[in-house]
Amino acid sequence: MFFHPSTILFIFFLLFSLTMMISLNSWFLIWFFIEMNLLSFIPLILVKKNKYCVESSLKYFFIQTLSSILILVGLVLMFMDMGIYEFFFIGGLSIKLGFAPFHQWVVNVVEGLSWPLVGLLLTIQKVGPFILLGYLYAMKENLSYVIYALSLVSSFFGCVGGLFTSSLRKILVFSSISHASWMILGLISSIYLWGLYFIFYIMILFSVMSILNFYNLSNLNHMFLKLSFFSSLILGVSVLSMGGMPPMTGFVSKFIVMKEFIVLYNFFILIFLLTSVFISLFFYSRVFMFNFIFLVNKNLFLSSDKKKLGYPLFVNISGFVLIPFIMGVL
Repeated sequence: MFFHPSTILFIFFLLFSLTMMISLNSWFLIWFFIEMNLLSFIPLILVKKNKYCVESSLKYFFIQTLSSILILVGLVLMFMDMGIYEFFFIGGLSIKLGFAPFHQWVVNVVEGLSWPLVGLLLTIQKVGPFILLGYLYAMKENLSYVIYALSLVSSFFGCVGGLFTSSLRKILVFSSISHASWMILGLISSIYLWGLYFIFYIMILFSVMSILNFYNLSNLNHMFLKLSFFSSLILGVSVLSMGGMPPMTGFVSKFIVMKEFIVLYNFFILIFLLTSVFISLFFYSRVFMFNFIFLVNKNLFLSSDKKKLGYPLFVNISGFVLIPFIMGVL
């Protein structure tokens, strides 16, 4: 990707606006830094000057503007002491986070982004809205039913949406929506529980994306042509870890959230989310299964850089050590 010197400046403003967004106690200033965050991300999309990046930047701008308007309307209603302001806040933040049923814009935007920007959109860009949602829940704890509804709908769309696409970017988006349903539950339980889950999610997501970026993969068919057996094995371990299959690293965060909700007796939500995880594992397995089944001679001469692919393997098999340790601590 072409590197422009101004990229450093926009990344700085992006991180600065994110830090100010979660540090201030004025909703108006929070809205101001939300807008700064929006205007800092769009130039990063446009670093690669092609029609797909321009299309993605326009879609991102319009949908983020809509969510900012909802937050601003909620801010005005809060100053007018009208009780419905929290629904405007939740609507605006849900659009920014890409929760179902407001997720379709993310699916369309990622197709025009490079892999590093997809990672930025699915991780760093979600930190501020998630923490603001936690602040809102702390102000109005009677919103728990709305939060539970968002979690259930996101888990449903996250597991079903990935079944009908072969684009790896879209698969990661639906994976992000599925993980968001678990993050919401962690958020209303404790900000530290959400932070722990989010850190694990970032580690696993970037372990998968490092392989996809290294081989420049964008479709399921590309893996059959470009990946050797060793690379397919590492990618398979990584995506199963992302799906939450025990005893890999991705299961650790889900295990901690499950323990918390078993204590709170929220069995219906827990069973629904676990069912969605089982469905998700089906389309995760597609990412590497065909490469193993149809492994032919042309794969055998494909070279793999084991040093560069060591990080994803190490991250995703760490669960073999972490799960017994966490079970002993908890």
